[in-house]
Amino acid sequence: MQYFNIQLASQLSGVASATIRAWEKRYNAVVPERAENKHRLYSERDIEKLGLLYRLTELGQSIGKIAHLDLENLKEIYSSLMNKPYEDGKIITPPHDKMDIEKLMTSLHLALTGYKIDIISHELEKARGLLSPRELCLEILVPLFQEIGARVANGSITIAQEHTLSALVRFYVGQTIGQHYRKIHNREELILITTPEGELHEIGILGASLLCVHYGVKFIFLGTNLPAVSLAEAANALNPKVILLGTSRYELAAGFNVSDYIRTLNESLKVKPAIWMGGQVKAQQKMELEKKKIQFFSSLEALDQYLAKF
Repeated sequence: MQYFNIQLASQLSGVASATIRAWEKRYNAVVPERAENKHRLYSERDIEKLGLLYRLTELGQSIGKIAHLDLENLKEIYSSLMNKPYEDGKIITPPHDKMDIEKLMTSLHLALTGYKIDIISHELEKARGLLSPRELCLEILVPLFQEIGARVANGSITIAQEHTLSALVRFYVGQTIGQHYRKIHNREELILITTPEGELHEIGILGASLLCVHYGVKFIFLGTNLPAVSLAEAANALNPKVILLGTSRYELAAGFNVSDYIRTLNESLKVKPAIWMGGQVKAQQKMELEKKKIQFFSSLEALDQYLAKF
């Protein structure tokens, strides 16, 4: 039987290395062999089980309730949910090399130029089906909208085309969020995700939501442009562990900035959630926010690293 280290097991199963370790520790999902240097070694059956567990959680199953089951029982559950026979080995997610993702990105750019909505929809649906939520966020959404922003700035893409793409991304990410809501979460800590009033950009918080899905974090996506008092009302009712705010700028409106928003929010809160913020602000503004005990993330990559340990 062939064995693989945790990096290869992650690539073959589609499950992040941090998630594999967590499933081992919390649920004893797999028990890998150990090399002489004590590094984990995963069998082909281990990898197939990890891939199957991942797909079942995507279909709404609770990892805590299925992790202990053997491979044959998991196959039966998968067949029942999908209403078709399980094909041995087919569940394992194939590795995604850089060239495949580059091809996908090229297709999206070309289709967007001609308003080929059907092609864009097909490519996004394919990416959502093949890639993990983390890969979809960091390997597709982040570089895609960085490039789109640059093309809008130089005039090769119009704002209307940017909005067309954003609407389709919102739809497909929304499907992933909806599936996540139907899961039974073993951890009750809740994150509320939104943007401050005056901030209409949502790609950042959609990406943050995908990362929460990937790491099995319970969250509620509240959309964009949420007044501080309304956010406080939701937080007082739900008692979240964290409020995560996304913003593309410090100044939200004439005479009203992020610090003003935070002050109004804190004045209206009856609970004491941690406040996280992601986005691009100047160093001095970041220091001011951190003085208010706000955890600041300058990128989705930074949030990803933090959530892996959350």
